[in-house]
Amino acid sequence: MRKNYKLEKRKILITLIVFILLLGANLSFGQKHFYMKEKEMYEKFKMATKNFEKGKEYFLKGNYKKSEKELRKCVEIMPEHVYAHFYLSQILYKKGDIHKALEHIEKAKANFKLMADLHAYSYQQYTSQLREQKDNLDMELFQLKEKLSTLGSESDERFEIEAAIGTTEHRIGIIKSRLTEPWQSEESMPADYFYFHGNIFFKLKKYQEAYAQYLEATKINPQHGNAYNNLANLYFMTKQYQKALDCLNKAEANGAKINPELKKAILKALGK
Repeated sequence: MRKNYKLEKRKILITLIVFILLLGANLSFGQKHFYMKEKEMYEKFKMATKNFEKGKEYFLKGNYKKSEKELRKCVEIMPEHVYAHFYLSQILYKKGDIHKALEHIEKAKANFKLMADLHAYSYQQYTSQLREQKDNLDMELFQLKEKLSTLGSESDERFEIEAAIGTTEHRIGIIKSRLTEPWQSEESMPADYFYFHGNIFFKLKKYQEAYAQYLEATKINPQHGNAYNNLANLYFMTKQYQKALDCLNKAEANGAKINPELKKAILKALGK
């Protein structure tokens, strides 16, 4: 009776595996053309990111010369690398090369959708690898349990098999946990991209363009204190004192940190 039960289990498992393989083949054939561009870009992204990570590390340490060198290598490999352009824009801004800074922030924003799609593809590759690992471990676990069922309670090998089962189950548990981790989609551009773009326009004395960028930053992140402060400063510069005060009051209502000295100057101008 037990022998027939084992045979049926094997038949069911083999049928299931064949079905999964056939389904996977059909899906991959249908998606081959769709993902061709993403695959090519993904390979560039993997190579370029090595330089980007070095550049970012140097940037955070304040070594902008070495950071710029690595970031430029990054965009040579992948001209669409959004994050490299964003950091390059900040470095050039600090160096006073405002027009070049503008070029890089515009490239960063122009390619953001592409990078978001690439991240989605990268995440899909990651989860596919995890699922493949889990399938292999599930098979391994099945085989270990099958072997355990053939061993007597006093078998010397039994302890080793039980330990292997425990290790395999633990590894499966880790993979399951990773597969259920929430994915942080990057479909929306961060407020800092608009805020920094506004700073560049401000330096170029393109105040209307700066205003539009700061305003967008506050819409994306209502707690972006720096964007609110800069908006209020633009109002203050054009003697729109009440609008400047309203802007800072709105910032405070949203929990954003404002510039107290700017608020004092605005209140003074209003005679309050």
